[in-house]
Amino acid sequence: MKKPAPLAAETLASYFARLDAWKAEGHWVPASGGTETPFKTRTGATLLYCYCPRSGKHAYLDCGSDIILTDAEAANLLGV
Repeated sequence: MKKPAPLAAETLASYFARLDAWKAEGHWVPASGGTETPFKTRTGATLLYCYCPRSGKHAYLDCGSDIILTDAEAANLLGV
Protein backbone atom coordinates (compact mmCIF):
# COMPACT_ATOMS: atom_id res chain seq x y z
CA MET A 1 0.00 0.00 0.00
CA LYS A 2 1.32 3.43 -0.94
CA LYS A 3 1.91 6.19 1.59
CA PRO A 4 -1.24 8.32 1.93
CA ALA A 5 -1.24 11.63 0.07
CA PRO A 6 -2.68 14.83 1.59
CA LEU A 7 -6.34 15.39 0.82
CA ALA A 8 -7.40 18.70 -0.76
CA ALA A 9 -9.23 20.17 2.26
CA GLU A 10 -7.19 18.40 4.96
CA THR A 11 -5.26 20.15 7.72
CA LEU A 12 -1.62 19.36 8.23
CA ALA A 13 -2.35 17.92 11.68
CA SER A 14 -4.97 15.50 10.36
CA TYR A 15 -2.65 14.42 7.52
CA PHE A 16 0.13 13.60 9.99
CA ALA A 17 -2.35 11.70 12.16
CA ARG A 18 -3.36 9.60 9.12
CA LEU A 19 0.31 9.11 8.22
CA ASP A 20 1.13 7.88 11.75
CA ALA A 21 -1.81 5.45 11.61
CA TRP A 22 -0.59 4.19 8.22
CA LYS A 23 2.93 3.63 9.60
CA ALA A 24 1.56 1.71 12.60
CA GLU A 25 -0.13 -0.82 10.29
CA GLY A 26 3.16 -2.05 8.84
CA HIS A 27 4.39 -5.64 9.00
CA TRP A 28 7.10 -6.75 11.44
CA VAL A 29 9.98 -8.83 10.06
CA PRO A 30 13.04 -10.37 11.75
CA ALA A 31 15.67 -7.65 12.16
CA SER A 32 19.18 -7.62 10.65
CA GLY A 33 17.90 -8.20 7.14
CA GLY A 34 15.87 -11.22 8.22
CA THR A 35 18.78 -13.04 9.88
CA GLU A 36 17.61 -12.68 13.50
CA THR A 37 16.54 -15.93 15.15
CA PRO A 38 14.42 -16.52 18.27
CA PHE A 39 16.29 -16.81 21.57
CA LYS A 40 15.47 -17.77 25.18
CA THR A 41 15.75 -15.06 27.82
CA ARG A 42 16.99 -15.54 31.38
CA THR A 43 13.33 -15.55 32.47
CA GLY A 44 12.50 -18.41 30.08
CA ALA A 45 10.58 -16.43 27.44
CA THR A 46 11.35 -16.89 23.74
CA LEU A 47 11.78 -13.56 21.94
CA LEU A 48 12.62 -12.45 18.41
CA TYR A 49 14.10 -9.02 17.64
CA CYS A 50 12.03 -7.49 14.80
CA TYR A 51 11.91 -4.45 12.54
CA CYS A 52 8.97 -2.63 10.93
CA PRO A 53 10.19 -1.16 7.61
CA ARG A 54 7.17 1.13 7.27
CA SER A 55 7.66 2.87 10.62
CA GLY A 56 11.40 2.30 11.04
CA LYS A 57 10.87 0.94 14.57
CA HIS A 58 12.51 -2.04 16.26
CA ALA A 59 10.88 -4.19 18.95
CA TYR A 60 10.85 -7.66 20.46
CA LEU A 61 8.21 -10.21 19.51
CA ASP A 62 7.12 -12.62 22.25
CA CYS A 63 7.06 -15.91 20.33
CA GLY A 64 4.81 -17.51 22.95
CA SER A 65 1.98 -14.98 22.63
CA ASP A 66 2.80 -13.55 19.16
CA ILE A 67 2.64 -10.00 20.54
CA ILE A 68 5.03 -7.12 19.92
CA LEU A 69 6.32 -5.96 23.31
CA THR A 70 6.81 -2.47 24.67
CA ASP A 71 10.35 -1.58 25.76
CA ALA A 72 9.35 -2.03 29.43
CA GLU A 73 7.78 -5.45 28.80
CA ALA A 74 10.86 -6.60 26.87
CA ALA A 75 13.22 -5.37 29.60
CA ASN A 76 11.17 -7.27 32.19
CA LEU A 77 11.36 -10.53 30.18
CA LEU A 78 15.05 -10.01 29.41
CA GLY A 79 15.75 -9.72 33.14
CA VAL A 80 17.35 -6.30 32.75
